[in-house]
Amino acid sequence: MKKISLLAVAFALVGLGAQAQGNAANTTQAVQQTTPQGQQNKQKITLEELPEAVKTAVTGGEYKEWTVGEVHKLQPAEAGAAAIYEVQLLNKEQEQPVVVRYDEAGNVVQG
Repeated sequence: MKKISLLAVAFALVGLGAQAQGNAANTTQAVQQTTPQGQQNKQKITLEELPEAVKTAVTGGEYKEWTVGEVHKLQPAEAGAAAIYEVQLLNKEQEQPVVVRYDEAGNVVQG
């Protein structure tokens, strides 16, 4: 009888382990889905490394009074597609930063 009980406990533990692995896979899948479509490689860069058009848009546009936080270059997954630049901006009145994405020409990109 002890062998049957022990065997039942072992099967239950194996089942819980498989369920935990399934949940981990679902979490990884959800994180991947939050990445902008077509953008796979996110590289942290400095404000000085931005293309001139993007620097001009950030420092002279509607966000010129804002403080620049982190800057990232998003490399496209498709060959030949243009990179997108993600700029984190902070305003004195807001506690949460705003993230604005620009194309290489300095135009705001949605998404």
